[in-house]
Amino acid sequence: MTQTAPGGNRTVADIVRALVPLVLLVLIAVWVFWPRTGTRVHVVDPSADLRGASRIASYHVVSPQGLPPGWQPTSSRVDQPTSTVVTVEVGYLSPGEKYARYVQTNLRTDELLAAQLPGAAADGTAMVRGQAWQRYRTNRGEIALVLPGTVTLLVTGSAGLDELSALAASLH
Repeated sequence: MTQTAPGGNRTVADIVRALVPLVLLVLIAVWVFWPRTGTRVHVVDPSADLRGASRIASYHVVSPQGLPPGWQPTSSRVDQPTSTVVTVEVGYLSPGEKYARYVQTNLRTDELLAAQLPGAAADGTAMVRGQAWQRYRTNRGEIALVLPGTVTLLVTGSAGLDELSALAASLH
């Protein structure tokens, strides 16, 4: 039985003894559930999607060749909204631990931009492997590089221009 101070009031020592187990439980929970640095990234293999897209697309499907070390593919998908349109998208965690992705499609460039980057504003050009890519600034302040044509390439994400340019330059 716990003794109380005269008048039924608890002493400071009583309060401290009561709180210590609670504080220990909170510290243990934080230690167990707090994300650790170096948390593993879920890496995927986009090769099956790229092979599948190559079979159904009417165009040459590109993939990164010679991408510098440290790039980790984290997402991959192929979409065929109509019998003639094929869209390939592969996302990466960059060496700078930012997100970058590329999209390749035979959808018209203006339709791709409206679907992928609504409200993006033109922001000049960027030279990648001797080609002028259109540069856009998204509503979130991210950079997007677009190489328009019959088949449009889009490279965007939270990565900076250097990493996005490296991804764009690797696409063959």
